Amino acid sequence: MQNLETETKEQLIEQIQEKAVSYVPEWRFDRQFPDIGTALALVYAQMQAKTAGKFSQIFLKNRIAFLNELKAGLLPAVPARGYVTFSLVNEDVKGVELPAGTVVNAQAEGEGGLIGYRTTQDVYVSPAAVKSIYQACGRADLIARIYEAGETGEETVLFDLNAENLQRHELYFSHKEALYIKERGWIALSFYLREDRKVMEELLKKLADSNYACFEYYGENGYEQFGGQKFENGSILLYKAPDQPAFAKTEVNGQESYYIRCRLSEGNAFENLEFSRVTLCSRGNNLVPDSIYANGIESNKKSCFPFGERLTNFNEVYFGCEEALCKRGAGITVAFNLSFVKIPMDYNAENDPVKWEWIMKRSDFKSDPEYDVTIEEVIWEYYNGTGWARLFPDSRYSRLFFPSYQGEGEYKELTFRCPADMEALVVNACESCYIRARIVKVNNLFKLKGAYISPIVEDAVFAYDYAGGETQPETTCSCHNLEWEQMGKGIPFRPFEQAGTRNPSLYLRFEKPLVDGPLKMLFLIKDNADRSSQGLLWEYWNGRGFQELNAVDETKCFSKSGLITLMGRSDFALKRFFGREGYWLRITDVSGAYLLENRTMVCPVTQGIHMNTTKVMNVDKAGTGLFRMEVYQENSRFVLPDRKILRAEVFVNELDGLREGEIEHLLREKRLQPVYGEAGVLQEAWVKWEQVADFSQSGEASRHYVLDPNEGLLVFGNGRQGRIPPSSPTENIRAEYLSGGGEHTNVKEGRIRQMNQEMGFINSVRNPKALFGGCDLEPLQEALVRSSAALRHQNRAITARDYEEIAMAASRNLKRVKCFSGYGPQGEKSPGAITLVLLQKDAPSGLEHFSLIKEEVERYLKDKADGNLLSSGKLSVSEPEFVELSVRVEITVSHYNAAFQVKKQVYERLEHFLNPLSGNYHGQGWEIGRLPNNLQVKNAIGNIPELLFVRNLYLSAFAGTGIGRREVDLEKIRKNRYILPISGQHEVIIDVR
Repeated sequence: MQNLETETKEQLIEQIQEKAVSYVPEWRFDRQFPDIGTALALVYAQMQAKTAGKFSQIFLKNRIAFLNELKAGLLPAVPARGYVTFSLVNEDVKGVELPAGTVVNAQAEGEGGLIGYRTTQDVYVSPAAVKSIYQACGRADLIARIYEAGETGEETVLFDLNAENLQRHELYFSHKEALYIKERGWIALSFYLREDRKVMEELLKKLADSNYACFEYYGENGYEQFGGQKFENGSILLYKAPDQPAFAKTEVNGQESYYIRCRLSEGNAFENLEFSRVTLCSRGNNLVPDSIYANGIESNKKSCFPFGERLTNFNEVYFGCEEALCKRGAGITVAFNLSFVKIPMDYNAENDPVKWEWIMKRSDFKSDPEYDVTIEEVIWEYYNGTGWARLFPDSRYSRLFFPSYQGEGEYKELTFRCPADMEALVVNACESCYIRARIVKVNNLFKLKGAYISPIVEDAVFAYDYAGGETQPETTCSCHNLEWEQMGKGIPFRPFEQAGTRNPSLYLRFEKPLVDGPLKMLFLIKDNADRSSQGLLWEYWNGRGFQELNAVDETKCFSKSGLITLMGRSDFALKRFFGREGYWLRITDVSGAYLLENRTMVCPVTQGIHMNTTKVMNVDKAGTGLFRMEVYQENSRFVLPDRKILRAEVFVNELDGLREGEIEHLLREKRLQPVYGEAGVLQEAWVKWEQVADFSQSGEASRHYVLDPNEGLLVFGNGRQGRIPPSSPTENIRAEYLSGGGEHTNVKEGRIRQMNQEMGFINSVRNPKALFGGCDLEPLQEALVRSSAALRHQNRAITARDYEEIAMAASRNLKRVKCFSGYGPQGEKSPGAITLVLLQKDAPSGLEHFSLIKEEVERYLKDKADGNLLSSGKLSVSEPEFVELSVRVEITVSHYNAAFQVKKQVYERLEHFLNPLSGNYHGQGWEIGRLPNNLQVKNAIGNIPELLFVRNLYLSAFAGTGIGRREVDLEKIRKNRYILPISGQHEVIIDVR
C-alpha cells in the first residue's frame, strides 16, 4: 500500500512538472528549492495519492466486509509439535513415571526467553536402552549387526538382506595328538547318531562334497584347505599332502590345540545334521625320525651304527619321532633296512696268550680261535614321564639285531600300540617322543680275538594308524549364528540348527529388562513409503521362548516416523543370542515382503531410535478465566485473560437449573463436575459446555459457545440458538484454557533442554529432531484466498481445483498442492483415480513430517470428497519425487581476479534457481511435474558480471530411495508427473580469457 501511494505521488509530480512548462512557462518547478507553487503542488500530489490509494482499497474492504458477514476469520496460531527424549542419571536407578502435561522448556532464539512445551502422553522413563540391533533371516541364511549404540552412523537400514553377512557355519574338531601332522597323512571322520548307527549317508556325502562344505586345517600360515576330501566306507576322508604346511596349534573358543574346520557354504542344507559321537582316525607313513641318537651321539638318519661300531652291554639307541609316537593308542610301525658289518677287534700284545721266547716249540705257536661279537638280546623301552618302561611285555623283537647271515640288507619292521602313558622328553637338547633299544646281552663279549658284527640301520621310517584303535576328538564345537556350541558327551548335537524365524527379523538387545510402562520408542524413518500391509510381529524373550507382545505401532510398520508404545513384562529373561547376552525384542516380517525373491517394498531407513520419548506440544500458558453472568443477556461476551488460545473447556455452574434425572445423565456422560459440602449436600454443579463454530445448528437448549481463539473472546447464544448461561451473584462461568502457538515455537534439534521441575532420577531432556507445525496468525491475504475458495467450492470437492484448494485449507504447513486426475500414487495411469501431490513448506529437509501432513489432509477430505472415491481407495495423497540435479558447468571469466567471485555467484545462483519452493526465474518455486532444462539453467547464471560466456553445461539427475541415491536418465524421469527439482552437488570449471 505504501509503495503504491509513493508511486502515484511521483507520477502526479511528473505530470505537474511536464504540464507547467506549457501552461505557466514563467513558473520554475524546483523540488530542491521549492517556492510556494512547488510546495502546493507537492502537497496536492501527496493528498491525491492518498485519496487514490484509499479508493483502490474499497474493493478489498468490501470483500473483507462480505466475508466477515459470512463469519469468515483468520486461522489462529498453531503450536509446534514434536518429540522429547528423557534420560536418567544412569542405568542403575529405577525408572520414573512421567504423566501427560509435564512441562519442558526451550530457549528461544536471541533474547526471546523461554518457550514452554507440555507432554501429551504418559511415559515411563526406563533405564533400558537399545544397545544393539541384529538382523536375521533363516531363509536367506543371514545374520547382520546393523546397529550398535555409540558406534553406528546416523542411518540404519532395516530388513536389508544385502547387509554384510556375519553368519558362519563352521564345525571344529581338535586333538593334540591325532592331528599333529607335519608331512603327509590321512584323517578319517566318522559320525554316529548312537553307538551302533551312523548318520545318514546322504548328509555325509553332501558334507564331503566340496560344493557344499570345505574341510580345512590350521597350519603355519593360517587355515589351509586339505589336498583332498572324499566319502568312503561311511567316513569322510581328508588328505594332507606333503607339500602343504604342517599342522599348527591355534586357539578356538578359548582352547588351544590342533584343529580341523568344516566350513559350510550354506547352512540350511545341514540343519538336520545330528550326531552324538564322532571318531577321528589319522594315519601317516614314511615319516623320517626327528633324530637318532646312538650312544649319546646324534647319528645320520640315512644310515648309522645304532649301537656304535664296537658292541658292549647297555649300548643304546634312541629313535625320536614325535609325530608318530605322540599318538597314544595308535598302531605304530618302525621300519628300516638292517645290514651288518664285520669290524676286527684291536690287537693288544699285553693280552697276547703266546709266550714269546728266543727259542720256541711248534706247539708254542698255537693261537686262540677268532670269535664274532654279536648282539644276542635288546630291550625296547619308552619314556612314561617317570622313567623308562618296557615297550613289550614279552621278548618280541629282542633278537632284532642278531645277524641271521642270510644276506645283506634285511628289511625289519617293528609294530606296537603306542602306550597310553607315552611322554616326551629331552634327549641331547632335542625334545621329542622316543623309543629306545638297549643291549642287554652280547655274545663273545670278552673274547680277545675276532670281530664285531655291528648292525647298520638305513632308511628308518615311522608310520602310524589308528585303525582298530579309534579315538574321539578332544573337543567338537560349532560356530553358528555367531554362537559357539560345544558337543557334550553322549548328548545329540545339532551343530547347524537354525535359530529364530525363517522370515526376516530384527533383534533388539537391551541390557536392562523392559518392565512397567507405558514404554515408548521413537523410530525416525527417513522416507514415507506405505508399508502398513507388510505385517510385523513384536515378541519378547521370557526364558521359555519368544512370546507375542502387544505394541501400539504409530509408525504403521515403519512407514513413517513415530512412537512404538508397549507395556513392559515382568518375565523378561536374559538370553544369549549372536554371541551377546541381553534382554531381547524381536520384530518379524511375517509376510516375507523383504525377502529378496519377492521383495515388494523398499527397506525402511531409520535415522535414529530414541528410547523414553514422548510427544510434546507448545503451550505457553495454562490459565483459568472466571466470569459472572450478571444479568440474563443474549449473546453475552467474555474476554479471556490471554490470546492465541489453543484449547479451551468451558464449565457453567447450573446448580439451580438442573433436575435430578438430568444430573444423573450428565454424570454418565462425564460432563458434570459436582462439588459437595461437608454434609454431603451438592453445592456446585459445573456442567461442561460444547464449543461450536457458530450457532447455526444450535437449539434453544444446546449448551454451546463460540470461541475466537485469536482474541480470546467467549460468546454464548441468544436463547433461541444456543442456551444462555444462568445469571448468578457469584462467578458461575469457568474457562480452562491453553495458549501458545506461532512459528517461533519450531525450535531446532536439541533446543529443548530444561524441565520445569525435578522429576525423580531424570537428569536431562532433549528434542531429537526439530519441532514442526508451528504457524503464526494467518496473514490476511492467505485468509482472503482461502475464504473465497471455500465460498466457491462449499467444502465439496468436485473439480481438480476444488481438491487443491481444500487440501491447502487442511494444513497450514503446505506450500503447494497439485491434483492429478486419472493417475495413481506412483504416477501410473489409473482410470477414475485422483492423486494429490503435496509440497510442504519445509521440503525437502522436513520430509519425515510428511506423513503427519498427509494424515491431516486425508482426515480433512474424508467428508468433503466423493464417498465412492474414498471407499474404492482411488483417492491418494502423495509427496513429490524429488530429483537431485547436479550441474557441471564450464565458464570463461574476464580476468583472474574475478574467478573466486564468479564461482561463488554461480553456486549461489544454482542453489537459488533449483530450490523447489523459492526457485525458478520468478522466485515462486517450480511447478510439480516440471524440471528445468540445460538452456534454462544456462540462462539462470548467464548474466553474472565478469562472466563472459558458458562454454558447456551438463545436467545429471539423481533420485532418492530408501537405501540411498541412484543416478537416473534425465529424459526418462521427466515423464514422471510428480517430480520436483532440488539442488545437488555442482562443479564449476573456470577458464580465464
